[in-house]
Amino acid sequence: MTAPNTQYVLSEEMQSLVYWSSVYSPADSDLDSSRAAYDAMCRHYTLPQDGKIDIEDHHLENADHTVDVRLYRPKAVPAPVKGWPCVLYFHGGGFVVGGLDSHEFILSYICQDLNIAVLSVDYRLAPEHHFPAAHDDCKFAYTWLKTNAAQWNIDANNIIIAGDSAGGNLAAAVAVALQHTGQQVKGLVMIYPMLTTRFDLPAYTVHAQAPLLTRADCEYYLREYAPDDSQWDDLRLAPLLANDLSDMPESFIAVAEFDPVSDDGKYFAEKLTQAGIENHFHVAKGVLHGGLRLMRDCPEVQKLYQDMLKSIKQMIEKS
Repeated sequence: MTAPNTQYVLSEEMQSLVYWSSVYSPADSDLDSSRAAYDAMCRHYTLPQDGKIDIEDHHLENADHTVDVRLYRPKAVPAPVKGWPCVLYFHGGGFVVGGLDSHEFILSYICQDLNIAVLSVDYRLAPEHHFPAAHDDCKFAYTWLKTNAAQWNIDANNIIIAGDSAGGNLAAAVAVALQHTGQQVKGLVMIYPMLTTRFDLPAYTVHAQAPLLTRADCEYYLREYAPDDSQWDDLRLAPLLANDLSDMPESFIAVAEFDPVSDDGKYFAEKLTQAGIENHFHVAKGVLHGGLRLMRDCPEVQKLYQDMLKSIKQMIEKS
């Protein structure tokens, strides 16, 4: 099926994002160059720390390796009696790039705006570590936090997992894996997640050549993380393929309108609704994949961000 020649009318803010993404494009195809360019772009959108929150790096000891995490906690208000509610965040980056610094542009604000704790996970990256390494690290971080929450004055019964792009995949897959275990998370938040390995949803054709993320990019990232396509039906990699979503948590799912993965979130929200799971679905009009970085500059992204905060607050406040 041939992709239509979609013409995108972009706001000034989205045009700016495309411009700066090109400025910070890698010098060559070397993986180190890609990671350095991505890190530089992330720094461009990250404001200096202002001292309003406590930020600490920690190391969680797993059986055979260490998982690094970064903890954000409010300074201005005392902790609730039961401890801080917490967003456990898995960063985007196609399973290949990103880390503890890449998403500070949003995590420090979630901490301040909701007066909650945020814990970011530096999961292992591909291609050095193939599937299911990233998933295993994220699930381990949740299990560790659930067990050791009191150590950081966190409420173990008020943990929400969240992520964008590949991180949204990881968040959904962890929640799917936790079904019927009695250990399910309080809430699930996903921003333009990639949730399938089949690339057969309409948006993969309509937006195959979208700025900032193409269908070919999606296929590249998937093969870097999971080169063995016999694993592509594994729910830890393709949570949209799950038939049973009956024990999923309340969810917030946001997608970008001009994005090949926009239908992943849409179809997942529909399956949650069919399973009787409360969820809120948000379409960011005129927004591209990666547009979350413009949360301070673009009105449509600011709407997405405020809608997400509202949903997280509602999840936290439910007993």
